[in-house]
Amino acid sequence: MKKGVFVCLVGFFLIHLNGPAWGEGEKKGALDPENFSATLTFTSDYVFRGVSQTDEKPAIQGSFDYAHPVGLYLGIWGSNVDEAISDANLEMDLYVGYRRELFKDFNLDLTGYYYAYPGNEKDPDPEFIELHIGLSYAFSETMLSPTIGLGYNYSPDFFGEDGAAHYVNFTGSLALPHGFNLYAELGFQTVEGDKLTGNGQGMDGGDGFDYTHWKLGISKELLGFKLDAAFHSTGEEEFLGEIGEDRLVFTISRSF
Repeated sequence: MKKGVFVCLVGFFLIHLNGPAWGEGEKKGALDPENFSATLTFTSDYVFRGVSQTDEKPAIQGSFDYAHPVGLYLGIWGSNVDEAISDANLEMDLYVGYRRELFKDFNLDLTGYYYAYPGNEKDPDPEFIELHIGLSYAFSETMLSPTIGLGYNYSPDFFGEDGAAHYVNFTGSLALPHGFNLYAELGFQTVEGDKLTGNGQGMDGGDGFDYTHWKLGISKELLGFKLDAAFHSTGEEEFLGEIGEDRLVFTISRSF
């Protein structure tokens, strides 16, 4: 069921990929080399929504992306992981989506994700799908070019077959002098609870769990590399354990 939904999303993408282009697509072909990109990343800790996915250890990550001139895109992203639910040591995320500027500086993003954990043989199944809708607005003609965003993610059966999950986040960034970028995020995750945290195994002896996380970071492009430092916090160390504790994460990446 999970893979079937994602295959449908990819099929939708491919149908439109082979269809006629418009606007910018008339100037740049669908297979133009500029439509392809890749990124290699090294981070001191892979943190997902405030929670370490590598047991507070470093990660090497990579992605390969294709963006059609009309706004459709797809890609694959991978990282080493070290978490207690699965026995996999690799996470592979497949995604397909559509981005469009609805009007000047106001953007829409629709994305479908499939989170896979190759090599896992444990039950419950960690693999899950998630649907995302995001809106952002850039005050491009204002000092420091502030950008704000609002996102919502829904999974019908979250990581570890743990029931329906909802995630809402708010983002903001400022373009500082000398090429620095200051950014922040506030997110709220709630999970219904089933195989992992159902039957009273969730937060405070109930089913499922919920928590708020936030991060504050600064980044800069230097000699073709992106340098980033971010502080993450969940405030729920009692339930999440050490992997949910406050942490400072350093990241360096290079896009090609």
